[in-house]
Amino acid sequence: MSAGITTRLLPFAALALVLSGCATADGGRRSQVTLGNAKVTQIDFAGVDLRFDLVVKNPTDRYVKLDAYRWDLLVAGKKLAKGHSSGSQPVDSSSDLVVPIEVSVKNGDVFGAMRADRLKKRPTYELRLAALIAGGLMTLPQDFEKRGELPILYRPIITLQNFHVLKQTDQSATVRFDALLENLNNFPIHLDKTTANLHLAGRPVAQEFQTKPRDIPANGRTVADYELDLDLAVLGETVVNALRQNEVSYQFDGTTAFNTPWGQKSLNFMQSGRLQIKR
Repeated sequence: MSAGITTRLLPFAALALVLSGCATADGGRRSQVTLGNAKVTQIDFAGVDLRFDLVVKNPTDRYVKLDAYRWDLLVAGKKLAKGHSSGSQPVDSSSDLVVPIEVSVKNGDVFGAMRADRLKKRPTYELRLAALIAGGLMTLPQDFEKRGELPILYRPIITLQNFHVLKQTDQSATVRFDALLENLNNFPIHLDKTTANLHLAGRPVAQEFQTKPRDIPANGRTVADYELDLDLAVLGETVVNALRQNEVSYQFDGTTAFNTPWGQKSLNFMQSGRLQIKR
């Protein structure tokens, strides 16, 4: 047992002095305590909920007790979450006790912790758990450490670029622009049909137009191109004059959806700025 774990167990050691005893062995059989690997119970763009199962197996003819436990979750060496038990739990003879350790982690906290650990491309977690198991004439401390890659769901990044005016008259214009699609996740994503809106020079010029589905490789990028026919007679002089300039202000927003290992996720996106006009 490491010195850090021993220090964390000192409050439990004091508690053990006043706990009643229960049998731990019967005919050579002993209770076993294990800590399961992390399972994702919920994930979104804000954070992730994890579950670790603390399992006490009692194969004997007598009962034992999980008297107490406490845990800390660290990312890049920084404690982001902690918890403890609210009371002892008995484990009947020839039965198992499963205690879920539920941990919630916010992405903002993770990214804050990673600033001090920039060399890691993917955040990793360390769960430190200490437990007291009562049986026989004494209570025994046990400690666990679980390490792994912390699941994070990243938003696809949609960046408007390369705005072209292909043709323009007093009545109409045909424009084409590219959107750079980036995927920071370590799995490929399939962007479903996207519904988007485009504003130029503060005026809506295309509303709820549909784009084709796109595949983006894991940790990769691709470019989607869009072509729109604009009715300048309806849009007015503001848009007509803006398209004659060297650059134009824009807003690009909409909704899309993509599949993940944890189900389909919906995404709202919006960006604004200025684009150089190419002809």
